[in-house]
Amino acid sequence: MDIGLVMLVKNETRRVEAALAPILDQLAEVVVFDTGSSDGTQDLLRERLQIEPIPAILDAERCGSHAELRNRGLAMLNSPWCMTLDADERLDPDGLKSLRKNAPADDVGGLFLRWHNLVEGGEAFDDYKCAIFRRGFRKVGLIHDNVQPSLRLGRTVAEWSDAVVLEHRPEARKNQWKRQTYRSRLLCAMQLEPDVPRYPWFAGYAAMCEGRSSEARRWLTRAAESRHPLFPVERLNARVVLVALCAAEGDIHGAQRHLRLAHELRVQVVDDFEVRINRWLEPWLERAAADLRDLRVPRFAC
Repeated sequence: MDIGLVMLVKNETRRVEAALAPILDQLAEVVVFDTGSSDGTQDLLRERLQIEPIPAILDAERCGSHAELRNRGLAMLNSPWCMTLDADERLDPDGLKSLRKNAPADDVGGLFLRWHNLVEGGEAFDDYKCAIFRRGFRKVGLIHDNVQPSLRLGRTVAEWSDAVVLEHRPEARKNQWKRQTYRSRLLCAMQLEPDVPRYPWFAGYAAMCEGRSSEARRWLTRAAESRHPLFPVERLNARVVLVALCAAEGDIHGAQRHLRLAHELRVQVVDDFEVRINRWLEPWLERAAADLRDLRVPRFAC
């Protein structure tokens, strides 16, 4: 598999070399956009990694969307496979080499990798990310963009790969800034694209994590009640968190209602490729059906 990479950076002298240097020799092409570094990131890329960064500006009127720049970079690649990477992510070079030796079947458009989140001062947890996909597909979303909607529109699928783990190493010192920035961008995105459930899903989950229960319910309900065909997982996740949130607050009637609706939605979307890789979902729903007490909310990256 020949893989081309697209990356966006800003003030990443502390991390970008660790992200790129171990895997640079395995990448057929690399496109890096710098969105306004003032800490020497551009010089580091040139001098240490021999990468010429492309100056770029994020569009504030589009909620600072990263997808538009990523798609611009993807269009510049000629490699049959593409990858996006953030500066706080790490790919094991041996694992990447193993993955590249076994190209997926022709009907597979993307690969889900285990996204291992190593939280400073907190408990590590696993999520997933479709980080590698065929050329021609695009990132979708004004914030928290991903490629799955493009794969669905292209009537192809993504499959799971155990060959390599994608590590996510967010910096705790940026937590407050990220919470404020992401909240602002999510509110902006919900205004510009009110029918997309991905934004209220992330807004609701973040509000729940920060203890804003009534706000969490409002956003999660908006996501769960969406009928958008390109975001089945976000709708399911929102419904699941509503079950746990209601149960924790003693609203058993509400929890039972959301549980019933979660089961109904799962039946409708069970054949979706991303729903299939969420192997935790069915056991969680079974546990909830048996006992609504002491439900643990599944951990998601936000």
